[in-house]
Amino acid sequence: MGLPISVKKIEEAQNYLLYAFGPPDASVGRVRLYKSTGDIELASLSSPDDGPDERYYLAHAVPRLRSYHERDSYPSLDRWEV
Repeated sequence: MGLPISVKKIEEAQNYLLYAFGPPDASVGRVRLYKSTGDIELASLSSPDDGPDERYYLAHAVPRLRSYHERDSYPSLDRWEV
């Protein structure tokens, strides 16, 4: 069994989408995905109480977010295991 990761769309503006990322039951950070360029900007990062480092989640969320831009498909919620 792998480590579960999720990203959840929490805001959609004309130029960007704001996603929260982390384990399925909590958020350890937020990133902005710019629709026109595919650029990803770290909006916030918090320290989890227990478990893997928040940078671990960020490292797995960024490639997934890039794939959304490449497909031009931005899901409201996505979950996977690594």
